[in-house]
Amino acid sequence: MTISSPRQRLSVIIAATRNCLPAKIIMTAEPLLILVNRKAGTAKKMGHTRLLETLERVNRSVQLHWLDPADLSAYIQQLVDDGNINELAVGGGDGTINHTIQHLVGTNIVLFPLPLGTMNHFVKDLDLPVRLEEFLPLLNSNRRSRQIDVGCVNSQYFLNNVSLGMYPRVVRYRGVVRFSQRFPKLIATAYALTKVLLRHQSRRSFTWRTDKGDDISSPVFLIANNRYKFDITSLVHRERLDEGHLMIIAPTDVRLPTLLEAILYAWTDRVEYASRLDVRAVKDIIINVDSDSTHAVIDGELTRLDTPIKLHLKKAALRVVDSLDTDN
Repeated sequence: MTISSPRQRLSVIIAATRNCLPAKIIMTAEPLLILVNRKAGTAKKMGHTRLLETLERVNRSVQLHWLDPADLSAYIQQLVDDGNINELAVGGGDGTINHTIQHLVGTNIVLFPLPLGTMNHFVKDLDLPVRLEEFLPLLNSNRRSRQIDVGCVNSQYFLNNVSLGMYPRVVRYRGVVRFSQRFPKLIATAYALTKVLLRHQSRRSFTWRTDKGDDISSPVFLIANNRYKFDITSLVHRERLDEGHLMIIAPTDVRLPTLLEAILYAWTDRVEYASRLDVRAVKDIIINVDSDSTHAVIDGELTRLDTPIKLHLKKAALRVVDSLDTDN
């Protein structure tokens, strides 16, 4: 995609006309750029017109782009290369935000991750509002920002996690089921998981060797950016994204006793005590597989990684908007 000047191509400017926000909001003259993946879950449901109407509540000038996902990365890179922005709002799900950070890591650009995807796990873990109407006040002023950690697998950054082994097969099969049977995503996931679990019983587990010399034999391998916490209310989330380590979770097998033990300990947030789970915190890890490449799921998106797979953490590498309860 060729972009002569992104600012010249911005087609919609919403002028702020309402002044009903709290006095502590500080107005800025610089318009806020908002890029939206038009195929993201919530964005697609809202549509362009309704999103425009919603953004009229923002008490500052904004410039909106309603983009095809294939154009998003090139557009962001051009904005970064131009060097004229200090803030950038991007609307979409975890996959959209993942594509965004590939260009923002290491810069001082503040990211506003608009919750316009389906699950918005990253927004939840940042303790930011997951309803767009509640998120909008964050766009009103020069909010304070904070820096968070980012994971890196081979040459790609990730915010949430990387899954290796069995789960990528579930995602691949889920795609086939959704295409052929037209199942909703949740039903297709459950169906694919059941099929893969049944078929996997007779298969050998993958063997992963870390750079510390440990051999981990497991059909499921999860590497997370910082520690996951498990509880009844939110199931899986992270209380912090700045602890400076990767969290590894690998079950010894996928038999029913192992799965039940994992669920039990996760339910009480004591997953590290499960005897059939290998749970550890590391700064980096190298994973060797007996093939030149393997499928992986990175922040919810299926991809393929060359081996050996090298993972490490980049401490405080991304700047994001802080929550509303932080004073200016």
